Amino acid sequence: MTSGVGGVNSGAGTLEGTLSKWTNVMKGWQYRFFVLDENAGLLSYYTSKEKMMKGVRRGCVRLKDAVIGIDDQEDNTFTITVDHKTFHFQAQHSEEREKWVRRLEDTIRRHANRSRMWESQSTFYLGGYHKDSSNKRANYLEILGRRVSEADAYLQLMIEQTNVIEKRIAAITDPNEKQKCKALQDNASYESTYILVEQLLLGFPH
Repeated sequence: MTSGVGGVNSGAGTLEGTLSKWTNVMKGWQYRFFVLDENAGLLSYYTSKEKMMKGVRRGCVRLKDAVIGIDDQEDNTFTITVDHKTFHFQAQHSEEREKWVRRLEDTIRRHANRSRMWESQSTFYLGGYHKDSSNKRANYLEILGRRVSEADAYLQLMIEQTNVIEKRIAAITDPNEKQKCKALQDNASYESTYILVEQLLLGFPH
């Protein structure tokens, strides 16, 4: 097997570094630059760090409801299984694998707790509206779960687009032009946040 290269950089809410990712039988293990966003619950990967800086993402793995697997035969490999699909990864050594696995598991637990909190709060509030109707309460819980999933998907798109825009604005040399673009970005962020909240609440009784 090919070993991963490069170190692991850790920051507040993020972890980034190079791992090898299994692609297919023909191509085997391929080096990829990974960025773990713990707040978004997303593991993004790029063909290189330079591509990451430009916002050119190769793909991503959603960590909500994901399961981490450890290969007892290899001390530097692990898997992520989510949505009936398994991704295979290889670190440079066991210590590096341990760091990635620990942070990934922490992220998965955080988002699992967040989902349980949503469900608990939904049951409380919706139960107050429909004390005598378990069917209606179940329907509203189902709607809430769907709205949260849709809002989460929209949030991931917002995060990705914001990162790309920020990198492009940073590359602008004209101060006036940069200020105008920054103002447009701030206004767009406000509108996107409004849409996100509207997406979550749409269809619920007020």
